[in-house]
Amino acid sequence: MARITLSEGQSKFLFWLIVALSMAVIVLASYNMYLKWKLKQVKVEIVEIKPVEIKVPEAFTPAVPEEVTPATPVVQTEEFDYEKLRREMATLVSETQKISAFVVSKEDALRIIRKSNLPYLITQVSEDTYSVVLLGDYTDTKEIAQRSLYGVYVITTLSEKLSKEISYDLRLSGFPSYVFEFTRDGKKYYSVVIGAFPTSKLASDYFKTLNWDEITKKARTSSPGFAGRLIVR
Repeated sequence: MARITLSEGQSKFLFWLIVALSMAVIVLASYNMYLKWKLKQVKVEIVEIKPVEIKVPEAFTPAVPEEVTPATPVVQTEEFDYEKLRREMATLVSETQKISAFVVSKEDALRIIRKSNLPYLITQVSEDTYSVVLLGDYTDTKEIAQRSLYGVYVITTLSEKLSKEISYDLRLSGFPSYVFEFTRDGKKYYSVVIGAFPTSKLASDYFKTLNWDEITKKARTSSPGFAGRLIVR
């Protein structure tokens, strides 16, 4: 068999190649052993991941509002109150004033006063009958208006203030009093009058029912007055 002879250079190269391959094998073996050791150190935990439960909301049903029945408005009916109406009636009447006078039941008296919305005078004629005099033109659907005004004169002065004070005192005592303003010979006079009626007879009848002792004391007069005309159209 033929022998292969290597030169000195080739021998050295072959030597170092073998050494390098050996070192590589040793390094790879060592690294393999290191990896096995590291794997033994790793603790593997298996964690169970529960599936996420997705709650799907039920179909939304809008709340139906309860039906609210509107409240029935309460209509308050005013009761007839003669004393209240007497206290609230007009305090001054002029001779040039247009009037509309009625003699009616208490129900119609209240209706006419409220419906007309005019200043007024009111006097009780009998238990169920009242004289209503509106200060202004008014046509009622049921009753025919009269255009004259009569009353009971108590006292006449040249002082509006004095006459109003006397009228006020009489009204506080329960009388349907007011002041009538008129002109004579260029002078203004102010008469304190009780009662308001569309006819002379009603005024005369009312005159007889009055307590003149009390009236003369309040008016500071010495004698009773008289029933007379205020306005005639």
